[in-house]
Amino acid sequence: MLTLNDYFKQSTDPMQKGLIADLLRYSDLMKIVPIETVSALRVSATRWQTMPSASFRKYGAGYTESTGTVEPITETLAVLGGDVKVDRLADKGTFIEDPITTQMNMKAKAIAFKFNDTLINGDHATDADAFEGLKKRVSNMPSRQVVDIAVAGDSLKVLANEANEQLFLDALHKAIKRVDGANALLCNEDTYLGLGQVLRRLKLNTVMTDAYDHKWDAFQNVPLVDVGLKSDKSTEIITNTEDPGDAGNDATSLYAVRLDTDDGVRGIQLEGTNGPNVYDPLNGGEMESGPQYLRRIDWPVGLFHKSQYVVCRIKGFKMAAA
Repeated sequence: MLTLNDYFKQSTDPMQKGLIADLLRYSDLMKIVPIETVSALRVSATRWQTMPSASFRKYGAGYTESTGTVEPITETLAVLGGDVKVDRLADKGTFIEDPITTQMNMKAKAIAFKFNDTLINGDHATDADAFEGLKKRVSNMPSRQVVDIAVAGDSLKVLANEANEQLFLDALHKAIKRVDGANALLCNEDTYLGLGQVLRRLKLNTVMTDAYDHKWDAFQNVPLVDVGLKSDKSTEIITNTEDPGDAGNDATSLYAVRLDTDDGVRGIQLEGTNGPNVYDPLNGGEMESGPQYLRRIDWPVGLFHKSQYVVCRIKGFKMAAA
């Protein structure tokens, strides 16, 4: 199961290696999402739909035939990246950092934020060119994959009292079970900090170290991951303004996810890319349209899962006392 950490280690291209290092610096999600290589821009697979029956038989008798049903699924890679243009004279001054390097670092951060946001909120109804995220995907899964803990339409105030804390932990335990092997709990900063507070007080918190020596706060050995902010660096990707059912717009969500390359959630990328590509399409030459140098980042990437039981969303809560 390869992640961008592995592609960073494998890359021999200095520009690509630097870009991946920046992406990993700006995105905890990119540290943990496995990425599978596919051979085409459109991927097809088969998903189990209904199970066949099984039975006992009498001696000397046969079985009644029963065959399970399947459904086809397809995913199309989206292409994430961007161009950077810098005046050819930009490097003639005295700089602590080369202007092209500065712009590429900024572009890498923007790409990381865009990937994070799309992994949660991607929706073809609002951006047909992006891949669809977990919020949209879980809405198309069986109803048990959404655990709504709002109370009569009002958001559950998790930190109001111990009883509410226990209700939230019960929901978290349920979500982890329904994903059948959750290995990530995706949330925003308020939930990350508030849940950490609850777990420490109840002595349920743990810290785990992954294969890349990165430490994670965890619950039941499942890492807590703050998915971060949008590119404006102020708006939460998982907002605190969801409607719990009373039009109050004061709730949020947490996603329990199983990330793997079996039937779980994984990233997919086009064969031969080995992570996002960064290159100079003009080989050091100037652009025809102006005295500028060009750098380009291009990454055919998407999201894929076969099972309908690899994401569970907890919603209808507010990580606050009131």
